[in-house]
Amino acid sequence: MRVKGIAALLAVVGFGCAAFAQNGAPVVGGSAPSPVPASGAQAGGAQGGGRGAGQSGGQGAATVPPPPITAPFRIHIIVDNLSGGYALLATDLNKDHKTDVVALCLNSDSLVWYENPYWIPHVLTTQALKMVAMDSADLDGDGIPEIVVAHDFNAIPKNSVGTVSIFKHNGDPRQPWVLMKTMDNHLPATHRVNFANVDGKGHGTVVAAPILNPASPGFPDPDHLSTELWGYRMENGWKPELITDQNKGVVHGLLPYDFFGTGKQDILTAGYSGINAHTLEKDGTWKRTFIAEGSPSPWPNGGAGNVAVGKLAGKQFFASIEPFHGNMAVIYTQDDKGVYQRHVIDDGLTNGHALTLVDVDNDGMQQVVVGGSRTKANLFFFRATDKTGQTWTKQLIDNNMQANACVSADIKGTGHKTDVLCIGGSFLKWYEYVGN
Repeated sequence: MRVKGIAALLAVVGFGCAAFAQNGAPVVGGSAPSPVPASGAQAGGAQGGGRGAGQSGGQGAATVPPPPITAPFRIHIIVDNLSGGYALLATDLNKDHKTDVVALCLNSDSLVWYENPYWIPHVLTTQALKMVAMDSADLDGDGIPEIVVAHDFNAIPKNSVGTVSIFKHNGDPRQPWVLMKTMDNHLPATHRVNFANVDGKGHGTVVAAPILNPASPGFPDPDHLSTELWGYRMENGWKPELITDQNKGVVHGLLPYDFFGTGKQDILTAGYSGINAHTLEKDGTWKRTFIAEGSPSPWPNGGAGNVAVGKLAGKQFFASIEPFHGNMAVIYTQDDKGVYQRHVIDDGLTNGHALTLVDVDNDGMQQVVVGGSRTKANLFFFRATDKTGQTWTKQLIDNNMQANACVSADIKGTGHKTDVLCIGGSFLKWYEYVGN
């Protein structure tokens, strides 16, 4: 679907996340959610129409058919011409009770959100260059979340400024948003950022995680330098506070989650130092708790790159990609004594980068979605075969997606997050669960 009016508007303001077709019109795949399938939908392994649907060839060219899609998801292409799709959010941005999608692209000068159900694009801001991460939370209670963005990024710390900024709508969320706050200190190579409820009072804390120490020459960080984790609490005027300096080398995963069941969120990190939780104590200090080593291989091939926490039949478990940008999907389940045991459920990932949990059946048995960013047939759906989570089945979700990030979402407004959204390369896709 070519939207010439929208294209003209975006050409004026600088629509950086989507590359333009030759006629200058951004090609926006997708249409209304159920019952009308999106343009370019694929289901049951059959390739749908539209650009980017996995067709290949050229006159007389020999082609190798892609592996069959086996996971029970219908694929909707929301956008197929992004430039370095890297991160996404699934949240309602205009108070219409529909889940919209924000897409962040590495090679972009615009942060863009797509309005459900017709996926109309709106430029959120052009004030954050070299973006790499973002999160959302409704800080003022008006029903529309604020967006925190990590930008001015470079993976080599000496070439990175490292800026963290919060943006707020200016009355009409379809119009460009205004800069609400830029944090006072710069953190070179800041690569992850999240809002968090660290005190049980609300999500008024921003947590920022550089990927490396400012003095590091880059990967693999041969000197094992400390990589600091920083927080900014709204109640303290967003003043920077050091959460920890105990993580070493790469920190790639950042997850706010109430891991210990105390009613407030701990900050989980995943990197060369494994998986660790960081908790704000009653006296205002931070406590670091070791959770798991991750891959036991020696530096820099050990540790973990991502972490996600969920439930299997009411019992907490967590999943990870190991090591950083690794090849293994790993599950940690509790034994009878509550000790987490490590289970490698797959070791065939290529540059593992995307990890999320979803409960497609809404039965309390969460499934795992894992993807990598270097090959096309590299996005998988894992389902536990029983309540213990000792063994898992594996199915291919997409044979034309190099996923950098995925999230679970309720796109159709059913009240349950049974679908998955993923972004990577030129694609932003919605995977609609169609299983029994």
